[in-house]
Amino acid sequence: MNSHVFRPLWRASAPLMLATLLATPSCSKTPAEPDPPPSTVTSAPAVKPLSWTVPGAWTTLDAPRSGPTKAIYRTTKAGDDKEEAQVEVHFHGTGAAGDPEKRFKEWFDQFDGDVGKDAVRERFKAGTLEVETVEVSGTYKIALGPPVGPKKQAPMQMVKQNFRLLGAVVKTPDRGNWFFKLAGPDDTVKAARDAFRGMLESAQ
Repeated sequence: MNSHVFRPLWRASAPLMLATLLATPSCSKTPAEPDPPPSTVTSAPAVKPLSWTVPGAWTTLDAPRSGPTKAIYRTTKAGDDKEEAQVEVHFHGTGAAGDPEKRFKEWFDQFDGDVGKDAVRERFKAGTLEVETVEVSGTYKIALGPPVGPKKQAPMQMVKQNFRLLGAVVKTPDRGNWFFKLAGPDDTVKAARDAFRGMLESAQ
């Protein structure tokens, strides 16, 4: 009887398996094209907002979550005035929308007549920042709807007699211009003038 020698299959096929492995491409993927170079576009850092101290007697109101209005406050009434004055802080970005004369004109146009030509103007420093203020008074018109038509006027307006507006722009070298607007009944705005000035002087 012929004897047969049995060899394990794995030994017999080892050279074949080794040849197969050498012929099989590696499992790591090689890109068909070279990777593109890293992008040179980087995200611009966010503009650090201006900060200021709010007078203790003022009430902080909710500001819109979007848009240029960043803060709203209400002052206390003075004299025989029937309502408080309101303070708003606006930021229109670092571009042309933050031009002071453009914004001042918008405020002047909320009054009857050409109050801008008689506006009282002043400049001073808040630390290293330049501040410019304007002050006008007269008949104030509060828009009750969005502006329409070629003159961009609201279809309905609430007219307020004996109103006064104190406005200011705080100019920064790298954070754009920040606008502060105090408007309300004459005596109440006059009474808040020092507190308004103090808030501007605290800007940083």
